[in-house]
Amino acid sequence: MWIKQTIGEQRKVLTALFEPVMLKLAKQSIAVWSKPEEVDQLLSQQFASIPHCHLLYAIDKFGKQVSANVGAAGVDLTFRGQDLSRRPYSVSLYPKRHFMLSSVYISQVSGRPCVSAVQPVMDDQHFLGFVVADFDIRHLPLSVSPSKAQVPLWQHEQPQRHTAQQRTNSALDQQLNTVLEVLYKLIQENGVFHCTLHYASAQAMLWQRDDPYQYRLYSVDQLLDPDMYLAYPRCAYSEKSTLSLKQVRQVLERFRTLRLADETLYLRSGSLNIMNGMVGLSFSSDGSQYMPAEVFLNKELAYWFGSDPLAVTTAITA
Repeated sequence: MWIKQTIGEQRKVLTALFEPVMLKLAKQSIAVWSKPEEVDQLLSQQFASIPHCHLLYAIDKFGKQVSANVGAAGVDLTFRGQDLSRRPYSVSLYPKRHFMLSSVYISQVSGRPCVSAVQPVMDDQHFLGFVVADFDIRHLPLSVSPSKAQVPLWQHEQPQRHTAQQRTNSALDQQLNTVLEVLYKLIQENGVFHCTLHYASAQAMLWQRDDPYQYRLYSVDQLLDPDMYLAYPRCAYSEKSTLSLKQVRQVLERFRTLRLADETLYLRSGSLNIMNGMVGLSFSSDGSQYMPAEVFLNKELAYWFGSDPLAVTTAITA
């Protein structure tokens, strides 16, 4: 699949960028490894040499942090001694002997998606620990340039024939809250300007500003892949958008309500384009509708579910 190939290419680029400087730092740290204050001093001196670095620190072979946290704001001693053995990158480290770039995870310090570059510190084949550099995904030099051979223009799904209109929970329904949060972040931070959710087939179609003439089709598993944010470059929310981020979130939340509120009248697919501000809707009955997002958000729930008080109440609490 093209997303895996693209992420693989990004990781190769990042490894080539970070491994040489991390190896140099690891070699320099050998002489001062037993002296935490001198380790802090070394990390502080070398912080600027690691491009795009957010945090720099050292941990021993058991995952205990032996240095302070070193960042652009200075040295923070409060983190020395903390147990990092359960960090996503730590679980599979020991007895690694080579540079490693972690998968994307949420930083406990910044609360943002990040990756860590981890370089073992070796003294004459004696394993001492690791120097670790954390990078905020937003600030990494990521790009999307998949070849035509890597980009599928469509994916075939075997049609499912339903004898009744009653809604059947799909894989997308089961992960709907998480998927909507991923979509919101991709729109907010990664240049996605148009998205369409197909609930029955559990797929999402995304269009991105750097490649607007082709859409990418994702399964739920692909959307929830921890490395999903590596598939698109960091992009500030477009000034050309006709919608605010608050409205984007409200539209996505309204999609959720219209999908789950009723068993027989429900959303089959929903689309949002932040550039022209249009929302597209396809229901289990009454065909498709298109309208400006502001009109969509201003409609009372009774417009969709009629005057049935039970349906409206269910929709509000869903």
